[in-house]
Amino acid sequence: MKLRLEEISYLSKIFPHKNTIGLLSNVNAPLKGNEQETLTKKGFLENGKFAPGIEEFLAIVAEPERVCRLIVQSGYLFVEKYSYRKKDKLVLVENENNEASFSMPDDLSKVVFQMIDLFGGSNLKTVDFSQKFSKNELFTFFAIVDLYRKDTLRAYLNETSTTNSFTLEQIAQQLEKPSSTDFVAMLKANYKQVQPFDVSETLQELRKKGLIEGQESTQFTLIPLLLGRNALFIRSIVLLEILELKQDVLSVLSVIFFNCTVHDVLRLQFLQDGVLVNSVSSRDQIREIELAMACPEIEQHSFSEGR
Repeated sequence: MKLRLEEISYLSKIFPHKNTIGLLSNVNAPLKGNEQETLTKKGFLENGKFAPGIEEFLAIVAEPERVCRLIVQSGYLFVEKYSYRKKDKLVLVENENNEASFSMPDDLSKVVFQMIDLFGGSNLKTVDFSQKFSKNELFTFFAIVDLYRKDTLRAYLNETSTTNSFTLEQIAQQLEKPSSTDFVAMLKANYKQVQPFDVSETLQELRKKGLIEGQESTQFTLIPLLLGRNALFIRSIVLLEILELKQDVLSVLSVIFFNCTVHDVLRLQFLQDGVLVNSVSSRDQIREIELAMACPEIEQHSFSEGR
């Protein structure tokens, strides 16, 4: 079944029980005035009241225990899906041309097949990388990744040799003025406000982690070097979140994937004390999406940390 946004807004005004993570609390489209009529035609209402079984169905999406949000931006393709769980009931809501498509699937195979179409299904990855970063380390690391990406592309275009190292000034400039397609710019959009920090101190921390080397200029060690030179184009960005409301306490588990090639997928998991960055295969990414869309309890669910 499908509902327009204004029809969901109408239902949110007449449905009595909602919580903050439910669908009916998060859609507020202007009403057209014919919602009761269209909802009656779609079988949601009868004589101005909820049709049999509708209240039980709406209770899942209006007052869920857990919600999973999946948003994929892949070129001009935009995919948006939500799953709402209440006890043993799961409702899948998919955005289809600004209409919400509702279903109660027995499994999530349809979602899995769509993700395979988007990302491929390889169990191979170019590099095996896993590292936990502070926020400042994260920005500095990806500033260097961006510099390697740009240098590699310039070398391809100009048929010249690549540069192996970058100065402190180049790294600081990349942090301050990234291009819109750079990792740094995308991370800044996620963090909203980024406070200035001492880049030289952060570089020292990355040296201690064995990720960079050199003093007068900075260069990656082998594994991050391969990671940077293979992340030339970000083909897809995926946001995957689980929200859990328990005794009025909201918990959030948030992961971002950057898909560069079918064999080069970077996964960022945002933790209370830092950010875990690791490379995963596209098959692991799809498996993780499938697990998350089932809306497991956060404390019982362990996302992958590199495989």
